Amino acid sequence: MRTPTLALCAVVLGCSSDPPAPTDAGRDSARDATEDTADASLPNTREEVPVSATERLAGLDGPVDVVIDRYGWPHIRATTLRDGAYVQGVLAARDRMAQMDILRRLSSGTLAEAFGVLSAGAIESDFAVRTIGFRRVAEVMWRDMPPGRQRTALEAYARGVNAYLAEIRSAAREAPEATDLVVNERTPDWTPVDSLTFGRYQSYALSYDADQDINVSASLDRARMTWETADPMLAPERYARRGWAQDYIRFQPPQPTAIVAGFGRPMGMASTFVPEVFRPRVPRGVYARTEVFFDRLREAVSYLGLEDRGSNNWVVAPTASANGHAMIANDPHLALRSPPVFYGVHLEVTDGPDRVNVAGVTFPGVPGVVIGFNDRVAWGVTTAGYDVTDVYAETLVPGAAGAPDSVRFMGRDVPLQVITERVPNGRGTMVELRVEVVPHHGPLVPTIRDGRVVPRTGERALSVRWTGHQPTNEIGAFVGLMYARSAAEGRTAQRLFGVGAQNFVIADVDGNALYASHAVIPVRSPGARTYDARMNPTGTSPCAVLPGDGTAEWAGELTPEQIPGATLSPALPFVVTANNDQTGTTFDNNPLNDGVHLGCSFASGWRAERIVQRLTMAGPRISMADMESTQNEHTVLLAGRFRPFLQSALGRLDAEWATAGTHRDLTPLAEMTRPRADRLRDAVRRVMAWSLDGASGADYDATDAERRDAVASSIFHAWIAKAVQRTFSDELSAMGGSFGNRLWALLYLLEHPMEAATRDPMTNESVLFDDLTTTGARESRDHVLLLALDQGLAELQRLTMTDTMDRWLWGNLHTVRFSSFVPGPGEVLSIPPSTHPMFPRGFPRPGGLDVVDASDPGLSGTSFSYGNGPVQRFVVELDPAGPRAFNALPGGQHIDLRSPHHADEAELWRTNRRHPVPFLDRDVARAAERRMRFMPQ
Repeated sequence: MRTPTLALCAVVLGCSSDPPAPTDAGRDSARDATEDTADASLPNTREEVPVSATERLAGLDGPVDVVIDRYGWPHIRATTLRDGAYVQGVLAARDRMAQMDILRRLSSGTLAEAFGVLSAGAIESDFAVRTIGFRRVAEVMWRDMPPGRQRTALEAYARGVNAYLAEIRSAAREAPEATDLVVNERTPDWTPVDSLTFGRYQSYALSYDADQDINVSASLDRARMTWETADPMLAPERYARRGWAQDYIRFQPPQPTAIVAGFGRPMGMASTFVPEVFRPRVPRGVYARTEVFFDRLREAVSYLGLEDRGSNNWVVAPTASANGHAMIANDPHLALRSPPVFYGVHLEVTDGPDRVNVAGVTFPGVPGVVIGFNDRVAWGVTTAGYDVTDVYAETLVPGAAGAPDSVRFMGRDVPLQVITERVPNGRGTMVELRVEVVPHHGPLVPTIRDGRVVPRTGERALSVRWTGHQPTNEIGAFVGLMYARSAAEGRTAQRLFGVGAQNFVIADVDGNALYASHAVIPVRSPGARTYDARMNPTGTSPCAVLPGDGTAEWAGELTPEQIPGATLSPALPFVVTANNDQTGTTFDNNPLNDGVHLGCSFASGWRAERIVQRLTMAGPRISMADMESTQNEHTVLLAGRFRPFLQSALGRLDAEWATAGTHRDLTPLAEMTRPRADRLRDAVRRVMAWSLDGASGADYDATDAERRDAVASSIFHAWIAKAVQRTFSDELSAMGGSFGNRLWALLYLLEHPMEAATRDPMTNESVLFDDLTTTGARESRDHVLLLALDQGLAELQRLTMTDTMDRWLWGNLHTVRFSSFVPGPGEVLSIPPSTHPMFPRGFPRPGGLDVVDASDPGLSGTSFSYGNGPVQRFVVELDPAGPRAFNALPGGQHIDLRSPHHADEAELWRTNRRHPVPFLDRDVARAAERRMRFMPQ
């Protein structure tokens, strides 16, 4: 099942989602929610909207006017930035305080303080988070932040949150239903450091990949022990798999689509000198001792959806726009939760040097806007995937006479630094945590077991160096974007972005549009880049664990000119980013042999490729409707690459059915499947006739063509899940682990059999198709593909409880629920709830593997639900007369079940529609649900 557990439930309660099986679904057909008409009875200014409530707040500079629109988004108008941020804090706390407090505890390492009595997992999470030290860095960032807009906004926002908490403590206001376990009179005050700590936690989720480096090293080491050392006489099957790592660990994306192809090229080799530095041999037990630490980190940040660090954005130049205006689309792919990851807001400051008018979304707990637009500039972001984390294998030297232990570095012993933190355990006592830090690298990865940190043993340990261990200024980048008056100023602002690098698309009302990305990206020394899958498989790589002895260090950082970017022009009418390789450095399957090392692994490229196809098909006059329909895209592009191999395999099986012995590799399978021959033929026929549209088919008004596509989509996804399992599970089991991208590896073996390092010269197929667990048999590629189909069809019959293929509609299997993150029976905040009369097990959805409208069901083959996807669907047109923006959140603005805005955007989101985001005064007035006024006390 690919539905990530809720951060708090995963860490504290171990919650899980229900399996999906809805019977009906909406369609992704409507373009937008209904816009206002020219009704003369509607107000034209916000002053015409009656004030329904007036409140007094201590410390305001002047009155603050707030219009709540029909979707619960606040439109705040203040005379000063301090007042605007103050009221934003009040409203965000009223709408999302439980969410904010859980995020604060997860990122600060204080989860056990509130929930330690429920589970030992809470304090284990705190140990892991405090080892990384999000809050330690945030405290330095706050201490060193000079006076200015950032400091003003953070302080005022915290004051607003605390005004709400004071109401809770005085019983003047009650916490919303089902949140009082989190929000009550004991909830601590909010501080600016809380906001910055969450920001660093978010940066971690978008950039920290130490666990991936360890997985690569562990898999390479296991491959060496399992296959490369096998005796050709005693274990010929294992010996034949010596090339496993080269075929399975793929850095080359299957759909090589670059953001700005050729940027900075030709760059040549990093160095003509390749030193003799080798990947360290790390005892298997050292890797095993890190597993709980990384498990707890993944759980702690699962709120943001670590399983799929995805997102789409693109920018279109006026020369390619139907209306002659620049346009931007952005749909970040994070965890689908209730309430949503993002919070919608419109903030206007009318007076003084801090005047601004900006709208969009932010994270609860963070002031201002992080993705959105002002009256002149708009921007969107996707995760860049730059490689900014390295793991080092350290050799430890015991300290003498009470001195701290040391690590061996450049021929000398460097003492460890020790940071001691006292962690509340929720049972009235404190637990002491000693974080050991390698001064030139970072913290040692601790061993966590049974609610405690186990003392180190042995002379080997792993340390992690991450750019996020040092203070940077991401909030400054977003404040700069809020105040940018041109795309060029937006590019300057984003250069303050240091950690959690984003691909920014930025445009302005004057028609300027660009792509930019920035981060602190380390330059690795030649000793860190000696690996080559074919020529030097034992070399070093930042994609794996590096030697900690000083031979593979960082040597500065890339300059802004070395980091990809582009300005749109008639020759470059649009730029698309979808977490794909920025420049194509991985397209040769070697991320290390270019002059600039940006990253080890990027997205597959299928999302980016489909977006490019759609924009190209739209021609030179791309409309807002084209932008929206492209965001809604659910073509399963990758299926077009896999299905010819299924058709070919069935053709050979048909021949074997007709004449036994025609294809001896299929003879046993032919005998076993003969009673189901017609069903297998029908399934392949349906997949080959499929338009590749991942249609739900469960809509009440679905067409016959949509239903046919929906059945084919079910068959394909069931088949491909079984195919990757049948191909690789035996080897992975023999190696004692599960790692790597099986889908990429399978496609490589199918499309490039003659290049495979595991090619059997007798069959010209990879030996990986042969099942190690069977004796006296040698399974072929087609045997595996056809057996996977037979098993996939059986699984669909089990899940749907019918053998009638026409009823195997994808939308009845492929569902989503926005799961509650507040602990409690039945996940009471989930959308839709399990008691929903039409969707008791989640919303039926179109989509599938690696589609633009992200809805990846994973490859379990036993459940096709999903839990990561677009956490907003934002499109904006930069009209000089005023920006036109549309959006939809997965759920609603309010955490309160009693609020009409708890789930009101869910219907739009699930049917791929959007609502207008009012910005001009007239539009705000006409969208008003109510108007509030805050006055100085």
